[in-house]
Amino acid sequence: MHGVKMERGLAPRQVDAAGGGARRTMRVLQIDSIFNGGGVDSQLLELIRGLLTAGAEVALAVREDNRLIPQARAIPGLRVRVLPAPRIAFIRALAREIRAWQPDIVHAHHGRDHWSALVAAWLTKCRPRVVVSRHLMRRNSATSRALLLRCTDVVAVSQAVRVVLDASLHGPRNHLHQVYGGVDCARFQPISAERTQTAKATLGFGPDTVVFMVLGYFNPPRGKGQLEFLKAAVHVHAQEPRARFLIVGAGGLLEPMQQFIQANSLHDVAQIIGWQADVCGVLAATDVLVYPAVEPEALAMALWEAMACGRPVIASRLGGMPEAFQTEQHGLLVPANDIEALAAAILRMSADADLRARWGAAAWHYVQAHGSTPAFAERMLSLYWEILRREHRDPAPIA
Repeated sequence: MHGVKMERGLAPRQVDAAGGGARRTMRVLQIDSIFNGGGVDSQLLELIRGLLTAGAEVALAVREDNRLIPQARAIPGLRVRVLPAPRIAFIRALAREIRAWQPDIVHAHHGRDHWSALVAAWLTKCRPRVVVSRHLMRRNSATSRALLLRCTDVVAVSQAVRVVLDASLHGPRNHLHQVYGGVDCARFQPISAERTQTAKATLGFGPDTVVFMVLGYFNPPRGKGQLEFLKAAVHVHAQEPRARFLIVGAGGLLEPMQQFIQANSLHDVAQIIGWQADVCGVLAATDVLVYPAVEPEALAMALWEAMACGRPVIASRLGGMPEAFQTEQHGLLVPANDIEALAAAILRMSADADLRARWGAAAWHYVQAHGSTPAFAERMLSLYWEILRREHRDPAPIA
């Protein structure tokens, strides 16, 4: 149909008669034209699973050249719409999807999709409410600053992002919201001591070593602070021979990091391995996750993934990262770009196994309560209903 590949048929809107009358379920069309495996895409998959579990009807519109389409198709109950890749064709096909399915909410997750979603919705008569998520700390374009909040509801993924948006966007303040994401706590679970020892041995680490890991892309100019991590390792290794330093990821800083390791004789205690599909596997070999970012980030979900596995964390006091955990309860915050402070935090964690265990257990409880997929979906679903009630578009949600 007009170049659109249809995945599963359209179901009629379900009703629920409980509470004395029929009530429509929430119907949400999620949009992701850069559905290739980044952090935004992972969060979207978690949101979709949570919304479906909560009883919402969910469809996902992606481009035909996106790499994660097979993963989306594997989610039971998700209606996948594969649209043409060219921008204009994508918008036209999206408008046809909106007209045919009549969602209550159209939710775009990447910046390039914000205006595509809005234009497509405007081309239809049903005019669903458009919601856009902001995952970045940088300012919007001049057009977005002037119009985005007037035309859509904007969701910041952390308070740090919301502060940036509040200072830059023009429009109704009740169109600006904040919703934290979540992680799959069925996938990221506390790790047994036996599994930890096996995972360490696989990577060549001894049973008595204390492994600190940085997980993430290391693209120029400074990645996620991996070089700063290695500089701290020089200080730590001189005082704590049991400490080991693991960098997992990919990017253009590989050669400078390898040169630094050789120049500072860290080859016996530091190693870099490529990106791992099994994140839980490398977390199993890790005692502490380190996130020494040198530039503001919205909210590093890698922190919650490690915490869900019962691992304490060390992170830069920067951007939205202080919102992810409570320092001195789940881990430590250190000033960004402060090599000595980072080294001191690593040394403190290295020396105290009881502290690591206590903070790791508390971190697991914290993510279970605040950062799970069901909690994420509940927060977003509540926001969707709030928006629709404000717009007088729908009765109360299903009881």
